[in-house]
Amino acid sequence: MSAPDVAGLYRRFAEVEARGSSQTYERLCLAISEHAGVLAFLRTVPPLKRQPNLLLGALRLLGADVGDPMAALDFAIEHSEDLRAVMLARSTQTNEPARCAVLLPALALLPEPLAILEVGASAGLCLQYEKYSYAYLGEDGGSVRVGEGALTLPCLVEGVSPPERVPQIAARLGLDANPLDASDPDVARWLECLVWPEHTERAERLGAALTVAASDPPVVVRGLAPRDLPTAVEHLRADAPDATLVVVHSAMVAYLDRPHRAALARACRAAGARRLGLEGAQVTADLGVPVPAGDFGGRFLLTLDDVVLGHADPHGRELAWLA
Repeated sequence: MSAPDVAGLYRRFAEVEARGSSQTYERLCLAISEHAGVLAFLRTVPPLKRQPNLLLGALRLLGADVGDPMAALDFAIEHSEDLRAVMLARSTQTNEPARCAVLLPALALLPEPLAILEVGASAGLCLQYEKYSYAYLGEDGGSVRVGEGALTLPCLVEGVSPPERVPQIAARLGLDANPLDASDPDVARWLECLVWPEHTERAERLGAALTVAASDPPVVVRGLAPRDLPTAVEHLRADAPDATLVVVHSAMVAYLDRPHRAALARACRAAGARRLGLEGAQVTADLGVPVPAGDFGGRFLLTLDDVVLGHADPHGRELAWLA
């Protein structure tokens, strides 16, 4: 990735993803895209470590004032070695629990009981469907509550009827390159740094979801997708041989290169598993899914196997149904 490519990456992040959601990150990433020193620093880390969310989270973990672009840029140059160490050691593993509200209507379409394998599971926050409750807000202003969990996940829906209940889950398993311990304060601090500054509700929700996970941790094993998917599938099949096997991924496949994206889709088909995804439009296309025409901006596409069901806010706040 050349310097212009890195500059374009940060400019696109500012203009497509951060704009309208985080003025702090929009301003800072635009400044980064024009700062020769920080761009040169980014070229010293591997391409997959140059992603904006990783740099931004690392800056916050080290105490930079991301609300002041010039101060943050100076901090990055002055503390470049510390910044590099954090970026090489960490990864973006937000695993936003509110995405469960977007995934749930798709899961409800499948025959029960379910056996869920989440790839890129982080601390397992998106494996706890029945431990949350959901407030689906309709276009008419009405609200439908689903589930009985203490943590409520609100979601504005358009064109979709909320499920009547949370589907029965007979078995679940997470697969992650670096499983996280929800009870570890260092883990909590890092995940908090990955939540965008203006998103105070997300930060509160993250803390509550970590508390839930720490009290009864979901099983997340170390492994890579698609390489280790067959072994994980075998474990789930043994635990729930008659359940509908579902491989779930959200904001994870973007970290795979294009050949591995296609390989993941093939591995799911070979395992006889349904695949439920929540990813960007280009990533979805790389999975072999026909993507409808249109500009989805920074929104994610909700897919079941090779069908686009709808598009959603990346952090789970909204879902518009297309299917």
